[in-house]
Amino acid sequence: MITTDTWLQEFSDYNNIYNINESGHQEITIFKPLATKKIRLLLNNLYDDVPLKFTRLTMCKEGQTEIVVHIDGENSFEIAPHTTRWTDWIDIDIQANDYLSIEIYSPNKTIHSLGSNMSESFTKVHNFTDRDDGFFFGVSAVQAQVKKKPIKIAFFGDSLTNQGFFSAPLSKELTYINRIVTANYGISGNRLLHSGSGKSQWVKSFGPAGVDRFDEMIEEFKPDIVIFMEGVNDLLHPGAGSPISELPTSQELINGINKLNQKCSQHNIVFVPMTVTPFRGNINNGIYAWNPKKEVVRQEFNRYIIQSFPYAVDLAPFVSDSSQTRLEYEFDSGDHIHTSKCGGKKIARFIERNLIDRGLVAVVKANRNLI
Repeated sequence: MITTDTWLQEFSDYNNIYNINESGHQEITIFKPLATKKIRLLLNNLYDDVPLKFTRLTMCKEGQTEIVVHIDGENSFEIAPHTTRWTDWIDIDIQANDYLSIEIYSPNKTIHSLGSNMSESFTKVHNFTDRDDGFFFGVSAVQAQVKKKPIKIAFFGDSLTNQGFFSAPLSKELTYINRIVTANYGISGNRLLHSGSGKSQWVKSFGPAGVDRFDEMIEEFKPDIVIFMEGVNDLLHPGAGSPISELPTSQELINGINKLNQKCSQHNIVFVPMTVTPFRGNINNGIYAWNPKKEVVRQEFNRYIIQSFPYAVDLAPFVSDSSQTRLEYEFDSGDHIHTSKCGGKKIARFIERNLIDRGLVAVVKANRNLI
């Protein structure tokens, strides 16, 4: 049997969020792409200074009896500050494309180690309060024992990836095509070249620079394909929340993405970068974030991506209006940078066509002798 991640969501330090678990009860429902009879959960307390206590943790398939989850045979336990820990293996008969519901009971009201996903295509969160912002705690990965090694795709980027409006429906569609599992390594506010900085209340959650956290993603998930979407915050944040001195040149962005491509080449990973989408009209920290200089950098960086990477996806023109500097209305969530839920589904289909037309899945399978 092979042990593999079948679901993974990057957590970050949301130190400004309080009472996320006011009810003491959270339910997470996760789409499971692979059949298995054994799974375990990764419990995450990486960014808190106090233990994360679990008085009860259960899981079940829809309509079936709950199974109590243990650590070292105990059904109540705690995760030490700044750590993660795997549960014991659980016997459960999951078929491909089942949904798994996880129930968490914890006395911790304020928890800063959180994941976030706004789409309900792959993961649904219910915390039994009035919150509907997509934040969740406790479980950041699910592993399963399977008979054959799956193809693993990591989505790496910022909030456009993290929110799940394109990555979640794309993940679900891909699992119907082949033996594929995906992981969401998007962090809201994340930049390719710089860690979080500036005056925003969210600055700690922005995480390390993409070039710095990429190695950890490779080591942790061991992907076959990385779908990369980052760079817009490198342009948007400087002068509108972070120091203007952090505004990169196009060459600095090029150097950064080349480092990621080199890391992928060293590990025989297919690198699929997407062009940086427009953000004209966005207001960040009360400041108009776009200017012509930033637009020139974005266009130069995008030209390099298209010319230099064989599997690049030219997403920017697909979502732009006729000026090529703004999001088209049907893709715009309203803040002129994030895509809408409906727009995300169209983006997912656009990316899927690119992946299929270029035969990426077939290439990976051939390279690994899986056909």
